[in-house]
Amino acid sequence: MPEREFPFRVVSPLGTAFDGKARSVTLPTAEGDITVLADHMAMVSVLVDGEICIRTAERDVWIAVSGGFLEAGGGTLSARRAGDASAPSVGGATVLSDFAAESESIEVARVEAAKARAEQLLAEKKERGELLLVERDLQRAILQLKVAQRIRTRRREQP
Repeated sequence: MPEREFPFRVVSPLGTAFDGKARSVTLPTAEGDITVLADHMAMVSVLVDGEICIRTAERDVWIAVSGGFLEAGGGTLSARRAGDASAPSVGGATVLSDFAAESESIEVARVEAAKARAEQLLAEKKERGELLLVERDLQRAILQLKVAQRIRTRRREQP
């Protein structure tokens, strides 16, 4: 029996990192990874920095995400908020994040340069507010490099 698909989106201030049909989505939460399937129960979850794995009919997609929120079963919740309690479930899910980058779009050279700049700024004496921003930039750069490296490793391992 083929796996059912559901609408899934990943949105950040940078734009939409993914908008399409998924068979399953595995996401990082504070309690560990969770997987969302079609017609998942309605839920909201806080995400932590990590990697989202989206399995589609055509391919797997990996997205580096820096925290955020997941709303699963959003079609049902949205319809009920609009006053239609009998609305059918569409079993969709949406991620809202401060930062999300699809692994294919990560420019390793640019991210390595950003990482080096952040490390240099951390070595200099800065005010606490500036340090927090630089540390966050460094964490995002490290996360992107990790996700980009994983996708390249997976490609080499495939026959």
